Amino acid sequence: MKKLLPFVCLVALAACREHSRGSERVALGQAQFPEPIAAQVEPSPAGADFDEGMEEEVEERADERRAWIENRHHAAPGVDWRAIERANGEAEMARRNALAKSGQLAAVNTWSEVGSKNQAGRMWCATLASDGVSLYSGSDLGGLWKGDLNGSSWAPLGDNLYGGVYDVASIPGEFGGQPDVVLVVGASNTIRVTRDEGATWETPTGLTNVSEIRGVGRFLDAAHTLLVLVKPNAGGAPALYASTDYGRTFTKRYQHATSGAASFWIPRRGAGSLASVYLFVKGACFVSTNGGSTFAPLGVADSGATDCVLTGSEAGSPTLYVALANGGTWKLWRSDDGGASFTNPFTIGGFYGTLCASSFAPNIVMWGDIEAHRSTNSGASFASINTWGSYYGSPSNKLHADLFGFDVFVDPANPTNDLWFFGTDGGLYKSTNFGATVQNLCLSGLGVSQYYSTLTSKATPTLIQAGAQDQGYQRGSFVASTGAGPSSNFAQLISGDYGHLTSSDGSHARVVSTYPGFILLVEGENSANTSTLNFPSGASNDWLPPVVADPGDNKVFYFLGNQLWKYTRQTNGSWTTTLQSNQNFAIGGSFLTALAFAPSDSNRVYAVNDGGRIWFSTDHGVTWTQSASTAPGQQYFYGNGISVHPTNALECAIGGSGYSTSGVIRSTNGGATFAPENNGLPQTHVYSLAYATDGTGDLYAGAQQSALRWHRATATWETISSLGSPITTYWSVEIVDAGATARFGTYGRGIWDFEIQPVPSFIAYGTGKTNSFSTQPFLASTGTPSLSANDFSINVFGGVSNKPGSLIYSASQAQLPFQGGTLWIGLPIKRGPNMKFDAFGTDYIPVPVDATMVGITRYYQVWYRDPQHPDGTGVGLSNGGKTFFGP
Repeated sequence: MKKLLPFVCLVALAACREHSRGSERVALGQAQFPEPIAAQVEPSPAGADFDEGMEEEVEERADERRAWIENRHHAAPGVDWRAIERANGEAEMARRNALAKSGQLAAVNTWSEVGSKNQAGRMWCATLASDGVSLYSGSDLGGLWKGDLNGSSWAPLGDNLYGGVYDVASIPGEFGGQPDVVLVVGASNTIRVTRDEGATWETPTGLTNVSEIRGVGRFLDAAHTLLVLVKPNAGGAPALYASTDYGRTFTKRYQHATSGAASFWIPRRGAGSLASVYLFVKGACFVSTNGGSTFAPLGVADSGATDCVLTGSEAGSPTLYVALANGGTWKLWRSDDGGASFTNPFTIGGFYGTLCASSFAPNIVMWGDIEAHRSTNSGASFASINTWGSYYGSPSNKLHADLFGFDVFVDPANPTNDLWFFGTDGGLYKSTNFGATVQNLCLSGLGVSQYYSTLTSKATPTLIQAGAQDQGYQRGSFVASTGAGPSSNFAQLISGDYGHLTSSDGSHARVVSTYPGFILLVEGENSANTSTLNFPSGASNDWLPPVVADPGDNKVFYFLGNQLWKYTRQTNGSWTTTLQSNQNFAIGGSFLTALAFAPSDSNRVYAVNDGGRIWFSTDHGVTWTQSASTAPGQQYFYGNGISVHPTNALECAIGGSGYSTSGVIRSTNGGATFAPENNGLPQTHVYSLAYATDGTGDLYAGAQQSALRWHRATATWETISSLGSPITTYWSVEIVDAGATARFGTYGRGIWDFEIQPVPSFIAYGTGKTNSFSTQPFLASTGTPSLSANDFSINVFGGVSNKPGSLIYSASQAQLPFQGGTLWIGLPIKRGPNMKFDAFGTDYIPVPVDATMVGITRYYQVWYRDPQHPDGTGVGLSNGGKTFFGP
């Protein structure tokens, strides 16, 4: 109805990024950015150089860019990485659904949300809730959110939902008092429905053979009809599906006679809202007045059009607006007679596929790219609501750059007026005066920041700096969580995209990072003064190239390109650039994608390039030896994950694409060779790695849809983003709080902290009471004592054949005389499952794990009957078993 859904938009945006590499315009944070910097750097939002002249080039390059992105995900020919990730996401959704239905989907204390509380990322869509005072809004990999119409009381409804939310529709609950039924368009063109505000999600039946979702909507009829417009597989003609059973099933109401891109618009008020649908297929218009069962042809705007985005205004006959693509150019067409005829009043520039018109003022129409373009004269001319740079001086009432979603509804508080919503790369906005002014709804509590990198100061552990996608370089003070939702505010120092934050000693005295076009320095633990440096002349490098601070000298850092450049600060404050090494790192590739110094020996350095070649150095990166092994492929514009063991300089792990090979490899011989470390590791992309510093030698990883931990003791990976944290992309990870916390930066749900706890384990202790069979029963275990594994049992051996007993437990360990033996558990004692020895004096006792047990330790013992015991007590006792339960 109003937008192209994500893939088309993202292909265009990716092309914009390539062109904006050399752009240098600035947007400064409000109070903390010194004035002289304005003349030095001017980073632009993604796509800021996208103009009309590029539109044709973008269209021509779309297929080429799709192929390039596929190749850069480093999957073998015939391996569909999207299908793999879809299967991963759906499996995790199914697991969480099952836990929710069993009553075990309670948040556990191993995760807490940090923020940002006030720096939102990309929002795609919005719709009104049935209560008239709330809205639902969809974000990019941050799921679905619910809040009030003034931008407060935000609550995540999509943490158990795989993928982002790119369009949304809602209807009242089926029965009185029930939550709304909310339908969303998610990852891989899937339709999901929730009836319980996001606790569980289901996939409706009937939507088969779907290649692309072209739009969703609803009628305001008694049946609360939901509509989905789809493009079928294999180039089939567009089809309209409807559900009248609250989103459980969809049936096909209509399929067009010919194939082609399609878009629809449903009136939002009046008689037309009950059963009317306007449909565009390529350049021709059609209308249905019977709920979409049949369509009558209307006018043809452009018979050569290849794509379309349709919207309308109920005022008039109605008034229709459609953006049509032809030959690489988007043009806006208008009909003042309900679609019978069309005129072309305007040629659109860098179109993001967002188009909407007022319900009450037919002369007001808007389209979006980097800015929101507004017309008050029926599309004859347009003016920006505000320039993208003005946001930084007044974020509360100026739109952020990059407009990916417009939605307009009748204002519940004023039924003769519009309520506009604008989805931007900096959150969601609303307007109640047809876009003349806007209000930022995301200044508190909407936790959808998109982070590439975080760095927590070792000198001042409450200080966090972070590099974000289109929300710039940020700095915040950690506030401990007191409940659900983000806890900490961040200030944006400078706009743009920043990653690879690094400092020599882990403090914020001097932090180095990169933007696609320059190096950013942020200096001062408390002052955060900023300056910039150019990339090395002639360097070949990644789009967001890595930099690494020298671990022993805060006046030195290294830039990773086709060679390794050393930047050195001079006494006068200037910086010089020299080659650290003559090594050519373009062998088998083009440039370096990751480098790490060993914390225990800074002469030992590891590096990897975009072709998977690995090198190691023993002289601080001056000379290099190539490893016999190859690394998994890098993230296509950012690099590989890499980490070196904190005390063993010979151990290094590298992460990357794991769709056709192991996503993590590990060396224990100084880089001479690496071996796959994939036991329990999903097929996924591993973005980042960090070794624990608590002495366990465990390894933490951020991946495409999960956070992971590798247990050294078992050489096995487990997913730790299970309960209490979202299904999203975990892009970065660092170990903070003196080793007690793994801090993850996510691409869509902000920064999250994982409390590092002991590994789920069972340890037997003590000795059992000698029984009438002259044996001492002892405990062992099978499975893992964790909520996610759900396979744990305590086993007892050496008992009395066929005699019953009970598994007893407490919260403490003891060693007390008891009935002729030893009580190995403290008081008070609780009784667990009953048991009975088999003919061999053995029993296997299942121990179900629920959410209340996660993060606690219990002490177990078996008490059983032994009527032939010579001490006359008739009682037998096993030894003890200490069990720590994990998530």
